[in-house]
Amino acid sequence: MVIPPVRGQYPAAAQERRVSVMRSYASGSTEIDVGYPEDPLGLVRVGGGEGAQQVALTHVLVAQRMVQAEQEGYDACIPYGMNDFGMEIARSSCHIPIVGQTQAAYCTAAMMTQRIGIIGYQSGGHAHFRRQLREYGFEHLCAGMGAVEMQNVEMPERPQELFDRFVSEGKRLVQAGAEVIVCHGMSMCPMEFKAQEYAEGIGAPVLEGMGCAVAMAEAWVKLGTPYSPARYR
Repeated sequence: MVIPPVRGQYPAAAQERRVSVMRSYASGSTEIDVGYPEDPLGLVRVGGGEGAQQVALTHVLVAQRMVQAEQEGYDACIPYGMNDFGMEIARSSCHIPIVGQTQAAYCTAAMMTQRIGIIGYQSGGHAHFRRQLREYGFEHLCAGMGAVEMQNVEMPERPQELFDRFVSEGKRLVQAGAEVIVCHGMSMCPMEFKAQEYAEGIGAPVLEGMGCAVAMAEAWVKLGTPYSPARYR
């Protein structure tokens, strides 16, 4: 699992919590290690309203770390977070599965239903969500989008408000036709609340990217299915 910010950008306690949650998804035969992109100039700052150049640089640096992971002998690699940083770049240079969390969540949802609702941090991110849906071929599944309208750094101090907002948005999306809710933000789920907790409040299944990505990476490794040379030359 490659965490996009360089080592030390998360407080130590927050970093350890993320690592612990990641590892909790592994089955008995799977070990999850954490890697960080090399950024000697300190250019990468994820999560602070970064612009297009920062996003592009992060894609490159995370991809380089995932290519390195294959060279180190890892069987699969997952970029942390719902931006799927470096996924397409790394796949063009790797043979191991590179599994994006958002793509894994949408693939899982597509096996469950034909109508999904998506909840993110803020509604300003919805244009990005639509681009992802279009690029991954799942735009037709989207019944609507919602947002808790809260910065992720505020969530640990306002958990009940976060929960109430997420559940309210989820219920609204279900009324609009969604049958499954996809959480587009690790800080909401699984970091603050489990998917099942939200699901019980909403009355509909909730999927989050980390669990979906780990499950898909394990399955992909066991299947041994390679990339298509028609797409990744």
